[in-house]
Amino acid sequence: MARKVLYFISSEDITGVEIAMEHNVEDEVTILLLQNAVYFANKFNKSVSQAINQNKTVIACGEHVKKRGITKFISEKIKLITTDEVVDLIFENDSIINF
Repeated sequence: MARKVLYFISSEDITGVEIAMEHNVEDEVTILLLQNAVYFANKFNKSVSQAINQNKTVIACGEHVKKRGITKFISEKIKLITTDEVVDLIFENDSIINF
């Protein structure tokens, strides 16, 4: 049975992204990068690129990206969302895993 799983990644530890990639193909996995984890959204991060290639949805909080001045380094494959949209994501998923 497919599940919708949201990973909140807010630390500077890539482990959460790596664990999110271990889900089976049926699960709809979204990886949300918050706070300092938005640094993983850069175009050259291999783990995030691999997650995208595995059809995992990777999203970053646009406000956190802008605050850190890294907007021009973010991969075009990563959608930037607002804080209000983060709340919507919470209610759209069956479970949330926080790292």
